[in-house]
Amino acid sequence: MMHPEVLQQQTTDTNHATVTMRLPAELAWFRGHFPQHPILPGVAQVNWAMQFAAALLPMEGDFSGMEVLKFQRPILPLETVTLTLEWQPARQKLLFSYCVGEVIASSGKIALCR
Repeated sequence: MMHPEVLQQQTTDTNHATVTMRLPAELAWFRGHFPQHPILPGVAQVNWAMQFAAALLPMEGDFSGMEVLKFQRPILPLETVTLTLEWQPARQKLLFSYCVGEVIASSGKIALCR
């Protein structure tokens, strides 16, 4: 299993969306990262941000690189997280953050190219 269990997704306007998801312990992303203390890898977080943004927002372009990426708290199996997305079309930037409750677990800014 590679994808989280989506509990709710909402597009609040043309350039903003949120996705609330539960992370089953069986997710392939948790295997081997790390064996005794599994956490959700950053590459999975960026991948999901891109996938959900492409599905929910009028995002144009392909991944060009990361400008900012901050990990403030590990995301663990069985947690419920909220992914917040903001598409900035004039700057070709996708901003994202993952929150566990009220606590920001990670955030980043992805640059896209046309």
